[in-house]
Amino acid sequence: MPEKKVTAAAIAGAVVTIVVWILRLSHISVPAEVAAAATTLLSAAAGYLAPHTHRPDLEGPATAPRTPPAAP
Repeated sequence: MPEKKVTAAAIAGAVVTIVVWILRLSHISVPAEVAAAATTLLSAAAGYLAPHTHRPDLEGPATAPRTPPAAP
């Protein structure tokens, strides 16, 4: 299962690319630098705002709680 943050960032990048393409079809000029900056900013925002995917298969083994050593 892909990480939700990565999926959100990838979808945001695709959406920006499609929007820029539609704007260019509508004869609205979008410089490549602006399209790249929009893709970067929206992908970063989507990745930041998306929830973390809980992955219990990546957790380490449970350890017993540590007890402090007895005072001498």
